[in-house]
Amino acid sequence: MMAQWKTLSIWHRFGLLVGVMLVCLLGIHLVMWQAMSHSLEELQQEVARLDQEGQRLLQKTDSLKAIERDISALRENLAARVQQFPEHIESKAFRRDVMGIAKRRSVTVRVWKPEGPLTGLRHSEASIPIAVRVEGNFQGTVQFLDDLRQLAWVESIPSIVMAGRPENEDSSLLITNLVMHGLTPLGIEHVQKLLKT
Repeated sequence: MMAQWKTLSIWHRFGLLVGVMLVCLLGIHLVMWQAMSHSLEELQQEVARLDQEGQRLLQKTDSLKAIERDISALRENLAARVQQFPEHIESKAFRRDVMGIAKRRSVTVRVWKPEGPLTGLRHSEASIPIAVRVEGNFQGTVQFLDDLRQLAWVESIPSIVMAGRPENEDSSLLITNLVMHGLTPLGIEHVQKLLKT
C-alpha cells in the first residue's frame, strides 16, 4: 500500500486527502444533522405541548373571571339583603312579619312553633327553625310563601308540604306546613363579617 502511495503524483495525493477529509466532514455533518433534527422535533413537540397548556390556562382564567363576577354579584345582592335586616331580631319581630304577610295575602296562620327556646336567641349563631302551618286558597298561599322567602331574616325554607282539607273535598282551602330557618343576631354578624372579607 505504501508502494502504491509513492507511485501517486502529488496532485493525486492531495485530491485523495481532500476527498477523505470531505467524506469525514460529510459523516460528521450527517451525525450532527440527525442529532439536531431529533432535538428540533423534540423542541417542536414541547412548544406544541406548551401551547396546549397555555390554551387550557387561558380557559381556566376565563372561567375564574366568570366565577369572580358571579361572586361579586352575589356579594352585592347579599349586602343589599343584609341592609334589610331588622335592627333588633327577636321572636316577636319574626312573628309580626309573618302575620303581616298572612293578613296581606288572606291566609291564616294556625301554628307558629319555634323549635327550642328563644331565650338564648341573641347568643346563638345557628339559625332558628320555626314550624308554621297556614290555611288559605292556592293563590294566596303561593304569594304568602313568595313574600316569606323574601324576608331578610329568613335564611331558608327547606320544607314545604301542601295538602287540601281532608274533611271537605269541595273546599278550595289548602293546608300548608313549612319549616323556615331564621337568622339570629350572631348569624347576621357572621354574614356581615364574611361580606367584609
